[in-house]
Amino acid sequence: MQERSWNSAEVKFFKLDFEKAMRCLEEYARRIVERGAIAVILIGSLARGDYTAFSDADLIIVSDNVPDDPLERLRDFMDPTLPIDLEPRVYTRKEFLEMARDERRIIGEVLKYGILLAGDRALIIEAKKLYFKASPKNNY
Repeated sequence: MQERSWNSAEVKFFKLDFEKAMRCLEEYARRIVERGAIAVILIGSLARGDYTAFSDADLIIVSDNVPDDPLERLRDFMDPTLPIDLEPRVYTRKEFLEMARDERRIIGEVLKYGILLAGDRALIIEAKKLYFKASPKNNY
């Protein structure tokens, strides 16, 4: 019988299957838009390309058909069947555009790194105009 060594360490490497995650996120986004969302935008490490095996999917979901309570909004957009954890932020069109007008950092990230997974590209163009009109120093 082989003796077990207590000095050896097993190293495990974890890797995110980026292509699979993106395919699943794009399908998820199409379903959300079919249910009435205006746009689904990926931000964060997946959009920037500096993700790790433990990254989640940071999503901006713009939809006018949502509850007033921001916490209640999340319930309709969670999907535990995806191979990656979701971190959705759900805004109405009005809220999203107001954040652009107010030069909110999250809109800057949408404009600099965001990937439109599904929905209306015109929303991003409108946000870009408002964001840069508010502050011409932000040139993305």
